[in-house]
Amino acid sequence: MGGKRQARQISLFSHVPQKPEIFSSLRIPILQESRMSSIFFINPRSNPELRSLYRISMLPQLNYLQDYYLGAMAILSDYFPIGYSALILQDPQKDSLYVEAVYGVEKELHPSGCGGRKGIIGKALESKQPLAIHNLTQEPLYSEISKGTKRLEKVQPPLLCIPLIVEGEPIGAITSNSLYGPRDEFPEDFQFFSILSAILSPVIKNYLVKREEPFPLSGKSKAKTFHLEEILGEKLTEVINKVDPYVESKNKMCLFDDIIAIVEKILIKAALIRVGNVQVAAAQLLGINRNTLRKKMQDLKIKTK
Repeated sequence: MGGKRQARQISLFSHVPQKPEIFSSLRIPILQESRMSSIFFINPRSNPELRSLYRISMLPQLNYLQDYYLGAMAILSDYFPIGYSALILQDPQKDSLYVEAVYGVEKELHPSGCGGRKGIIGKALESKQPLAIHNLTQEPLYSEISKGTKRLEKVQPPLLCIPLIVEGEPIGAITSNSLYGPRDEFPEDFQFFSILSAILSPVIKNYLVKREEPFPLSGKSKAKTFHLEEILGEKLTEVINKVDPYVESKNKMCLFDDIIAIVEKILIKAALIRVGNVQVAAAQLLGINRNTLRKKMQDLKIKTK
C-alpha cells in the first residue's frame, strides 16, 4: 500500500512541465519521506505547493543573487502568507554568517550577520536538517531584535531554519515564518522547504562561484567603454566650449566640481531606477561601497521613492 502511494506521489510531477535536471533531484527526498501530508500531493493544477515550486524552478537567473531570492519569495507569497524570509550564507574565511537578502523587511533594518555558527542556525547547518527557532533571545543573529535594539514586527518566533546543501556541504540557510501558521511541529513546512532548498541551493552556489571569478574585460566591454567615452567627451566638450574662461576664473564657479556632481547624480539616479531603488543592488551595479552610495545620496540630495 505504501509503495503504491509513493508511486502516485512521484507521478504527479509528470503532470507539470519539468526541468529534468531540477525535478529529477526532487525524487530523492520524496522517496525517503514516507510520512507526507496527504494535502501536499493532490492535483498539481490546484496544488499551491507544486505550482509555486514549478514557477520558482523556472525563474531565470538575474544579475544579482538578492534579486533572484526576492523573486523566488515573491512567487511563494502568491500562494502562502510569507511575511518574512532571509537568505543567510556562510563566510568560511571568517567563520561567520551574513545576511545576503531579506524578504518582507528592509535589509538596512535587519541584522547583517553574526560571528561563528552558534544557535539553532548553526545546529541546522551542522546537522543538515531543518529546525525551528522558538526563542530569538538565544539566537545570535536575532538577539538584537529580541532585546529590543531593533524592532521588526514581521520577525517573530517561531521561525523555520532550512539549510542549503550543495554536494553534501552546507552553504547557508533560509529562515522563514511558517507557511501554514504557528504550531508545535512543522512536518509539512519542513517537507516543502526541503524541496525548495533542493531547487535554490545549486542556483545560489552558482551565484557565489561567479562572484569569486575575476571579471575579464572582453572586447565588447572595451568597445562599450570606448563608445561611452566618445559620448561623454562630446557632451562635456560642448559644455566647456559654452563657458567663458574669463568669467569662470573671475567668479570661481568650480566648474570641475559642478560637472562631477551632476554626472554622479545622474548616474546614481539611473542605477537606482534600474534596480528598483534597492540601494545594495545599486551600489553593486556602480561598483562602489553601500556606505559610499548612501553618503553621495545625502550629499547630492537624492531621494528614493
